[in-house]
Amino acid sequence: MESYNWITLILVVILVIILIGNKLFPEKFTEFKKIFSSGKYFTSHQKKPSVFNLFSFILYLAHGFTLSLALFILFKTRAIFDVAYDFIFYLQIFIILNILIGIKYLFEKIIASIFSMDNVIDNYIFYKITYKNLLAFSLYPVLLIVIYTWEPSMNILILITVLYLALNLLVLLKYYAKHQKLIYKFSFYFILYLCSLEIAPYIILYKVIT
Repeated sequence: MESYNWITLILVVILVIILIGNKLFPEKFTEFKKIFSSGKYFTSHQKKPSVFNLFSFILYLAHGFTLSLALFILFKTRAIFDVAYDFIFYLQIFIILNILIGIKYLFEKIIASIFSMDNVIDNYIFYKITYKNLLAFSLYPVLLIVIYTWEPSMNILILITVLYLALNLLVLLKYYAKHQKLIYKFSFYFILYLCSLEIAPYIILYKVIT
C-alpha cells in the first residue's frame, strides 16, 4: 500500500481521539474494552443508554475515521476508481458513511416512537453502536500493518472484510438470541426493520460510492 502523509495524519488523529477518551473517562474506557468478557459497561448504562454523550461521541468519532479509512483502502486496492485526489475521496466516503448512519438512526427513532418502543430501541442502538465502535478499533492495528509493513492481495482484503462483517453479524445475533421473546412478539416489525435498516444502508453505501 502506497504511503500517504494524510493517511499517517488520520491514523495519528484516531490514536489521539482514543487517548483523549481514555484520559477523560478512564473507568468507562476500561469497561468498554472488556465488553466481550464483561457486561458491566452495559449494566452501568442500563437505566439511561445514550449515544449522545461525550464519551460515546469520542468513540464514534474514532470509529468513523477508522472505518472510512478501511473502506478507502479496500476501494483503492480493488482499483475501481481513478481518483485524482485521494484525500477528497476519503472525505467523500467519511461524509457518505456518516450521513447514512445519521439517517438510519433517525429512522430507528421514528420507528421507536411510532410503536412506543423507545426504551427497547434505545437499548438496542446503544448495544449495537458500542460493539461497532470496539470492532472498528480492532481494525486499527490491521490498517497499520496493511499501510506500512505488508501489502496484501485483494483476496486477503476481502477475507478481512468478510471476517469484520461476520463479527458484526455475530454481535447482532448475540443480542437477538438474548431478546428472542421480545423479537418474537414483534416479529413482523423486526423483519421489516432488519431488511430496511440493517441491510439496505450497506447496499446503499456501496452503490453510492461506486
